[in-house]
Amino acid sequence: MNKKVVFITGASTGIGHASAQKLLQNGFTVYATARRVELMKDIEEQGAKIMKCDVTKDEDIRNVVDTIINNEGQIDVLFANAGFCLLGPVELHSSEDIKHQFDVNVVGCGRAISAVLPHMRKQKSGRVIITSSVAGHVAMPGAAWYPATKHAQQGLADGLRMEVKEFGINVSLIEPGYIDTDIDNASFPWLDKAQQNPHASAYVHQMKTFRKKWGTGIDKGASPDTIAKVVLHAATAKKPKRRYHPNMDAKAAIFIKRWFGYGALDKMLPNQMIY
Repeated sequence: MNKKVVFITGASTGIGHASAQKLLQNGFTVYATARRVELMKDIEEQGAKIMKCDVTKDEDIRNVVDTIINNEGQIDVLFANAGFCLLGPVELHSSEDIKHQFDVNVVGCGRAISAVLPHMRKQKSGRVIITSSVAGHVAMPGAAWYPATKHAQQGLADGLRMEVKEFGINVSLIEPGYIDTDIDNASFPWLDKAQQNPHASAYVHQMKTFRKKWGTGIDKGASPDTIAKVVLHAATAKKPKRRYHPNMDAKAAIFIKRWFGYGALDKMLPNQMIY
């Protein structure tokens, strides 16, 4: 039997990087992509095929998919993992930055999905796995544009799942809480930019607290390998789950929302994030 072939976006660090390693270890042919290919040399040495891919560029996505089909003749799994966090209060970001947040996290995800689906439909099989977040269930103050994209990913995945079921394609959302990756260092420049807004003085105390608590949460987060194990399950299980909540803070947040509602969250989350 041919090896299963997986296309991963955002594989240079964190969840995507760990998942590439896990899938390689379990016999997959892995095409690991990211904007910064120099950060993937270690997984290339482990057997991954690395390619440059910016998910905001149609031509990059097409080039990767065409290369995979030409080389392998199939794409069995798409792991749409690329994304970033636009930190800072809603008021302080430009429309250009907001559009970029959605272009990477939502439209970029859609670009990759649209590129692989014709091949999966032809095969009558496939898996689409999307890195979302518990923030798609429980938004947080101090970075509301990021949860907005994760809510959007939920709607995208739910609608897509129903559309492609008849073609033998499964769709799964990975919805973790804090994960110990480099996402804090990658996202803090957006908070720095928000602080340059003329109206930033109204939020100085919130942003100072948010910066500290966001960084601490990530430092204490689960290992990326926790997510990689879930990605492997979604890629291989006979009946993959619609949603995965791999770590305890994600499960706890969803439990609180379900049983205690938005009133409880409105009291808890500001104290946890911005005060």
